[in-house]
Amino acid sequence: MNDLNEIEQKVIMELEYNFPFDEKPFQLIGEKLGISEREVIEIVKGLIDREIVKRVGMYVSFRAKGMESALIAAAIPPENLEKFRKIALGIRELTHNFIRNHPRYNVWYVLKAEGKESLDKKIAELMSEVKCKEYVVLYSKKSLKLSVKYDVIKGVSYADNQPVHEKIPTAEELGIQKELLKDLSYPLSISERPFQKIAEKYNMKDSELVELIKELYEKGVIKDYGATINGEKVGITENAMMLINSEDIESSCYNIANKLKEATHVVLRESNTKWDYLCYAMIHARSREIISEVAKKAVTLANAKSYMLLFSLENLKPGIVI
Repeated sequence: MNDLNEIEQKVIMELEYNFPFDEKPFQLIGEKLGISEREVIEIVKGLIDREIVKRVGMYVSFRAKGMESALIAAAIPPENLEKFRKIALGIRELTHNFIRNHPRYNVWYVLKAEGKESLDKKIAELMSEVKCKEYVVLYSKKSLKLSVKYDVIKGVSYADNQPVHEKIPTAEELGIQKELLKDLSYPLSISERPFQKIAEKYNMKDSELVELIKELYEKGVIKDYGATINGEKVGITENAMMLINSEDIESSCYNIANKLKEATHVVLRESNTKWDYLCYAMIHARSREIISEVAKKAVTLANAKSYMLLFSLENLKPGIVI
């Protein structure tokens, strides 16, 4: 487990699951827990200093920024892994970069770019640079769930069902600046008025910005609102990517997104080559045994013909996903 005391655990759970849409969110958390706003802020700052809380903020959908995304399964020669890791660290749009226990493809990473043509070009250039001749591109067709919440009591990822947004509006369609979405991607300040600086930059009141964020959340532009936790620091040291194959893959993927609360990411994908596994779900827990039990539930929910459970062996790009 970890050395979190009871009040720290409660603060973390509030930050993750109930972070208020309010101009003074830490005050409301304090009132709920029976402690002062200042105490909440000091506890959160301490959790960040101990690298337990990565950030407090939100994730802005790549689609709202007019971007495309793909998961790449790559057979990178072992002698070039370190070169790949160093290159990946310098690519802001490259995220979720793991060595996994697949028999053929050792590295699985996500890359985003403005448009499919640009994405394909960047993938090809990167793979050529590390002499990777065999890889599969799995484009994001529909992002059905993104809620990276860790129940620090139960020791497993856990989040309630979310509405599935068939289309995410872009900044242009929303009539807001792309720069604002970029600013919302960064961690909020841990202060009495965490939205103040961004609001002032765009000549808004804190309350107006919070209402806009709430609206964007309801439209699926903003996801994973609240705190992002370092799983390893709270005892959640294992993660696995579950790949599912079924007769009706879209229906199966929707079932996972709607009913498997332990799943953090659920994505329906399409491939650039023949590939049977097109529904993807991430599961995090304190042990592989817990993940395997969750996977059994997923198989039933998806009516899966077959599946793969790819455990993370090494995180090649740890940190905050922007």
